[in-house]
Amino acid sequence: MADIKLYGYSTSPYVRKVGCCLYYKELPFEFVPVNPIENSQIHFTGQTQVPVLEIDGEWRLDSTPLALWLDEMFPERPLFGKTREEREEILLIDQWVSQSLIVSGFKTVYETPMNSRLRAMAWRMANIVSSQTPLSDEVRNAWPKLLQTAPFIKRMVLCSDTTESAKTMRDRVGFELFQHFGGGPHFGGRSEPSLVDFAIFPQIVFAYMVGLEDELAIAQVPDLQDWLRRMSHCLPKNPLLVEDFMIVNSLE
Repeated sequence: MADIKLYGYSTSPYVRKVGCCLYYKELPFEFVPVNPIENSQIHFTGQTQVPVLEIDGEWRLDSTPLALWLDEMFPERPLFGKTREEREEILLIDQWVSQSLIVSGFKTVYETPMNSRLRAMAWRMANIVSSQTPLSDEVRNAWPKLLQTAPFIKRMVLCSDTTESAKTMRDRVGFELFQHFGGGPHFGGRSEPSLVDFAIFPQIVFAYMVGLEDELAIAQVPDLQDWLRRMSHCLPKNPLLVEDFMIVNSLE
């Protein structure tokens, strides 16, 4: 059996994406939480980027290439379909997830004036990180500002359309999400889950499951409610890589 380690922080949508791919393929793995301030756990890479996936001593970076690597190494339960055409379609929607769905969340954090709600959200995120790689009180207290000024978030936001407000982007992304669903039962109108489903699912349910939001709005849409149920059946009860005691709301 392969020795698999996934390095990252559970607050990263890209780390959770790879984690869900591993769960779907039913590959036992060790999740190694990375301290986002020191990054000492991934010094061996010479970089600070997560996720890092290590298989039998070989390591690679970047969530989508990592998923391709997983399909090469472990072809059962494929993430990219069975044909070149299916793979290209999946990669296209996956690109939308990275450039639009995830960035819309980053943009909301980046553009929102500091207020009590943003501070509460940021401190909750700091608690999630600290539960796995302890942070000092000073760092935890500064987390709202650190989150808004994080170079990675700033870079992603500035690479998007800066003339589009966060609210306008969220509305557009919501509309495009339904378009990409394609009638289901999985995204792209596919009969089986693909990389796209494992990129979208943890991003959509994270805030609700860890208590940042009181309701899961997407669950009000019947087709997507059914999709959530199907996805829950092929993933563990806690698919987010956070500590179990950090889960506030279950999808059951």
